[in-house]
Amino acid sequence: MATRLYDSAWVRIEDRDDALQVHKDRKNPAAFNVGDYQYDIDARPLGGAEGAPVIISIHSLQSAREAGLSTTYNRDMR
Repeated sequence: MATRLYDSAWVRIEDRDDALQVHKDRKNPAAFNVGDYQYDIDARPLGGAEGAPVIISIHSLQSAREAGLSTTYNRDMR
C-alpha cells in the first residue's frame, strides 16, 4: 500500500523516534512540509530536498490517538 500524504497527518521518518505533522505548503499546492523538508503527495522528497529523511509510515487516526497526538485539524500550524 502506498503512503499518501495529507494536511495534518502524522508521520514517522527515519532516524527519529517522535512523529512529525504534515502541513500543506501555502505557496506550492503540490508540496507538503514535514519538518525542514518538502515531499510530494506520494511521500517522495521534492527536488532540491537532498538528504531528506525517508517517511517510514503514516499514523492512522487510531494510532495517532493512541500515541497522544492531536487528531484535530489546525490549518494555522506550520
